Amino acid sequence: MVISETHKKKLLAIEKNLEQHAFPPQIVVETTSVCNMKCAHCNHKIMKRPKFHMSNDIYCKIIDEIALLAPDTEVWPTFYGEAFTLGDKLFERLCYARDKGLRNLVLNSNGKLLGRKDYIDQILTSGLKRFILSLDGFKKETFERIRVGGNRDKIYANVEKLLSRKKELGLEFPIIQCQFSAIDDNALEVAAFKDFWEVRGAEVKVRNMLSWTNSGDVVASNLDYETDFRIACPWGNNTMAIHANGNIVACAVDYEGNFVAGNVEEKSLKDIWQHDHYQKLRKIHREHRWNELPEVCKTCPDWQAVGAEYYENKTLGETKEEARPFWWKHREDS
Repeated sequence: MVISETHKKKLLAIEKNLEQHAFPPQIVVETTSVCNMKCAHCNHKIMKRPKFHMSNDIYCKIIDEIALLAPDTEVWPTFYGEAFTLGDKLFERLCYARDKGLRNLVLNSNGKLLGRKDYIDQILTSGLKRFILSLDGFKKETFERIRVGGNRDKIYANVEKLLSRKKELGLEFPIIQCQFSAIDDNALEVAAFKDFWEVRGAEVKVRNMLSWTNSGDVVASNLDYETDFRIACPWGNNTMAIHANGNIVACAVDYEGNFVAGNVEEKSLKDIWQHDHYQKLRKIHREHRWNELPEVCKTCPDWQAVGAEYYENKTLGETKEEARPFWWKHREDS
């Protein structure tokens, strides 16, 4: 698909707001690289690197530094895996971050294990600001064709229970977001998806499909792979992404870790962020020196998919604004 002039203007407006942050405003922590589904629009099923849970030592070191330096940083305790495969350890880790004073915890999940044990109550009381359920289809056949290994009706039922239980407990947070990745196979179901979840108290988020660095089986038809137009990558500029082994990689779509800036066991997050080739990578992006980019960035079209559409759910009031991503404050400029 050729990038439209309207979309170019939107991307340029997003790029205009990029800045050099002293500490990353968003940190994605891969508490596990294990996943229990094989989704059609994800490369996890062909991922070559080892699949395992992050050690407690690495996790606690990361959380301790964030708590000390920037407790308002947006922290996602998941990356290229399904956090619920950690079992009860997931809630131990969320509560550890909460009790250390982190105020902006965001978790995303495929929802497959949400109905186990007391997981619904635990997720609601673990200190999350936002909980995102990736549910990329409304009809059963569409959902299960895309989210391979998931039972649409069971997952939907458990998300409904989650929303009902949140209302019963009278909680403001976490904001529950039902996310829809729009692809060719499901685009006609966005309206039905939105209507279904909004009336149940969820905020609906629709995002563009990714190619995951254009390095695997996934082809996102919404992206232009031939364009000469380009902006500095907002993910590469704003996000620190940490794999389960402690490696800090290029961004949150560098799932194989083709670019490694350092390891958290050897240096602090702040040192890695502010120095060496990680800081240089962001500078190269912002200065449009495309020929100097590492290969994983040179051939990646996913910067075109930045931003997402959040449908207004008036029943959530003003609390939803507090749970929006860090870049949301710039929305009037873009």
